Amino acid sequence: MAFNPPPGKGCFTINAMVVDIGDHTIRTGKDIRRIEPKAMHVLYLLACNAGDTVERTELLRDVWNGRVVVEEALTRIISQLRQALGDSQQRRLIQTVPKKGYRLRGEVNWQSKPSPAEPAPSADSKEAEVTDIPAQETVKPPTDSAPTKTSEPQKALSPVPVLSNKALFVAAAIFVLVAVVVFTLNQTVTDDTTQAGEQRISVAVLPLRQLSNDDDTLYFADGITEELTNSLTQNQNLDVPSRYSTLAVTSSDNNSLSDVASSLGVRYLVEGSVRRIDEEFKIAVRLIDADSDRVVWSESYTNTASSLFAIQQNIARRLNEALLPQTINTAIAQTSSPDNIEAYQYYLRGNYWLMNGKTSEWIYKSEAAFQQAVALAPDFAAAHGKLAYLYARHDFHDAFMPREEALQKAGAAISTALRNNPQETNALLASVIINTAAGDFSSAEATLNGILGRQPNHATALYIYSELELARNRFDAALSRAQQAYELDPLSPWINVNLAIVHFWRSEYQPALKAVQNAISIDSNYTWAYVWQAKILHRQGQLSAAISSMLQSADIDSASEVNSAYTGLLYLEIGDQEQAEQWFRHTASLLGDTPQARFWQGLRRFTEPQQTTDVARQLMLELPLLDNRIFSLLPLLYQNYLQADDSEEAIRFLQSRIADTAPEVNVHNYRFYAALQALTPLPDETSEALQRLRKKIGDNAAPLLIYPLMTGQQTFSDADTIQGGWLDYYWLVEADKTAEHIRQKLLEQRQQAASQRELLAPKSL
Repeated sequence: MAFNPPPGKGCFTINAMVVDIGDHTIRTGKDIRRIEPKAMHVLYLLACNAGDTVERTELLRDVWNGRVVVEEALTRIISQLRQALGDSQQRRLIQTVPKKGYRLRGEVNWQSKPSPAEPAPSADSKEAEVTDIPAQETVKPPTDSAPTKTSEPQKALSPVPVLSNKALFVAAAIFVLVAVVVFTLNQTVTDDTTQAGEQRISVAVLPLRQLSNDDDTLYFADGITEELTNSLTQNQNLDVPSRYSTLAVTSSDNNSLSDVASSLGVRYLVEGSVRRIDEEFKIAVRLIDADSDRVVWSESYTNTASSLFAIQQNIARRLNEALLPQTINTAIAQTSSPDNIEAYQYYLRGNYWLMNGKTSEWIYKSEAAFQQAVALAPDFAAAHGKLAYLYARHDFHDAFMPREEALQKAGAAISTALRNNPQETNALLASVIINTAAGDFSSAEATLNGILGRQPNHATALYIYSELELARNRFDAALSRAQQAYELDPLSPWINVNLAIVHFWRSEYQPALKAVQNAISIDSNYTWAYVWQAKILHRQGQLSAAISSMLQSADIDSASEVNSAYTGLLYLEIGDQEQAEQWFRHTASLLGDTPQARFWQGLRRFTEPQQTTDVARQLMLELPLLDNRIFSLLPLLYQNYLQADDSEEAIRFLQSRIADTAPEVNVHNYRFYAALQALTPLPDETSEALQRLRKKIGDNAAPLLIYPLMTGQQTFSDADTIQGGWLDYYWLVEADKTAEHIRQKLLEQRQQAASQRELLAPKSL
């Protein structure tokens, strides 16, 4: 994009660096780096407002001329600028101002031409010194942009292998043709490329079009898109938008390729298609220079499924060589082909469900596919890594499997994956999740730093880092990591919900609601967003709205026992026992003939004084959903111990659960500490830590009041904690047996619940 700075503002210095706007270069001594026009425009605007914050909306409006683009495009531009300015690690020159924009910090001096102290290089020397960010505009692609009509050079670049009955002949033909492609590409894309390790090229992988209506083609088209994106992302010299951004931008049929590139803020696009004809697949892929609307490289493959993995690997390597040929040996990690090609097909199927699943069934479908993959190819590191990640997340939402079984399987999958590929990212992330839950924060941090050292823009690693910071009670650091992940991948529903969770624990409910609503606007079938929306509303006492959100989730997925049970508990909160019973029966039906199903069928009965106390307690102690990320049944178990006058056994249970978690009081175990404190004094240090956490989480501490209320401990300081938060299980406490200042609050909560019950009266399951 061209722009004309005012007279006298065509060149400026930032500290010791000389920026030539017209030439799109940044010079430090004899080192000259060229950046793309949009990056120069952003740097110019920051320089004009040096020391002040320039809002993201202003930068997006001015640089993209009012076009609607994803915010990720600006984030990548900032990343390019930081690298060109040598500011990638410190981030002192270009500072991110959370929720606002960016600020240029440095001494800026304007001049009409480059400083004579460091003259611009001559035409003879410039070729050897300029580093292009991205590839220079002088690249002359050999083809016309029209895919159906190509010049002779393009025919040489896009051979279609001749079909053969023997795979050996096909593979040989592909090998020869690839050699021609690589030679030609090296002559086109790299004419003006030097010091490739310092380049920064923006490229987006568009979803491959599925031209055949069958599941295998669907899995392969989606899988190869994901694998190509991951492969290019591993090259630190490439800026690659996330799959969510590309899906959002390409969802409209009205967008041309140039519109897509502009919206994503990239120069190059990878696009193609997959078609199945009988037992053969035809894959066509093109690399397009959107600036010149020319096809830089294209290739078509026709072969059987037995070559799909090799073709995907081949395409990834060809793209890396085309974009940055001099870094191909070190830029990406190559994955070895599985022994059995069926394993790769199962891997693609598992990956499809992992990335696209929207209901409670997806995790089971994904696990089954990955298990098939590793059964057929025991050394398939990527499949083991994905399994490890699934098992590590065994309690992230639904109770996927018992904790002990999940950890055992996760450990085995991590070990196998890392033995075959020590840098298998999903296996490493799984180990981070497990170490965080176990309180081994130093190991988790070291692993995350290793991943981010290789892939600084790994959004998933960053949002898992925010989970680690929450577990360490570092709420500001957690928000910073969550925002970094969001800036890199603003159209990921997962990352938006993660941002909401961090805001939730900071008692910042409006930003939390905004984040989950963003997730819903991105993907209206993303049930996890509806659940967290309900949880945020619940904490604010907006129970009718919370129930409505859970009913929306149930319309999408009625097979989640966590969601079903939580909906029933919300109905109990407003006193609608009939609706609650229906949802508990539905939960039991999802659990089959199990002790857990017996508990949900008799939940209301188990909360009342009776002769079945021991039965209820045993069922609760074996319940995987006793204390999970969405709700906790600990008050019911606590009441059970009190009814049996068995506080000693309650203390032993609580101490055992605390010993099973992180060694510090945090958002995952604070309920057990609070319940224990109501029965026996905590050590001073632990009591102080709990009090500090209660202050940090604000209204989220309100449910902790239930434990001293049930044990008859009533203090003004405890009562004050429900000033702005909803007290869960308030109906377990008899208001007339409480102190006056607490009785009034409980009565107000009962009245509020009754009024909300009236709002939902016409609705039914």
